[in-house]
Amino acid sequence: MLRTLNLIPLRVIPYSDRNSILSAYSRELGRVSFVVPSGAGREARRRRALLMPMCPVVCVADVVPGKEVLHMRDPQPCPPMQLVVSDPLRASMAMFLSEVLLHVLRQSEGEPALFDFVRNAAVRLNSPDVVVGNFHIVFLCRLLVFLGIAPDVASYRPGMLFDMADAVFRVSAPMHGRYLTADETAAAAALGRMTWENMHLYKYTRAQRARVLDGLLEYLSLHHVGLSGLKSLDVMRDLFD
Repeated sequence: MLRTLNLIPLRVIPYSDRNSILSAYSRELGRVSFVVPSGAGREARRRRALLMPMCPVVCVADVVPGKEVLHMRDPQPCPPMQLVVSDPLRASMAMFLSEVLLHVLRQSEGEPALFDFVRNAAVRLNSPDVVVGNFHIVFLCRLLVFLGIAPDVASYRPGMLFDMADAVFRVSAPMHGRYLTADETAAAAALGRMTWENMHLYKYTRAQRARVLDGLLEYLSLHHVGLSGLKSLDVMRDLFD
């Protein structure tokens, strides 16, 4: 059955001399895979440009029940993502976000609200007006909300410690070692107020931004899925001053 699908490409990996496999997240079906042409031909080059990570496309797919790898027809950018494709900072950011989503959305069904969040973030990343230094931090914080594991920052009071394992703010340290110091907890609570609109106001050194990122990934690993071995993580740690 032919269906129109809205997709967020996440990764393309070689499959054979002639074809590759695209992993993507769709609004209609959740995680999906497609066979796409590889090689040096005009069509293969066009598809590679269209299907770069975090570049939304719409296509027609031949959806067959029980078939794990689909075929797509007439993929079109929706919208064109010139900056994400051409700007190294945005391209690196897109690569990191797509790698996180590959882990987080492994068995996901179609969730239109989650898809819309990811697509809107991708479109925002393509805007020339966006300062991208804290973009991944806002994205991860908002992703926690959609996954249902965001901590209740309204319960924070100065001097409290954040229990990473139980996802609660405490007045004293838990018995285990997975908690943040008082200063780190204050910084974590402040993340609850970070938005796309005000993220440029959060001034971090490279070391501070790396610590925030590591804390968010640790929290995601504790409460949703392990994120060890992210290939793009070292790039993200070092990318922005």
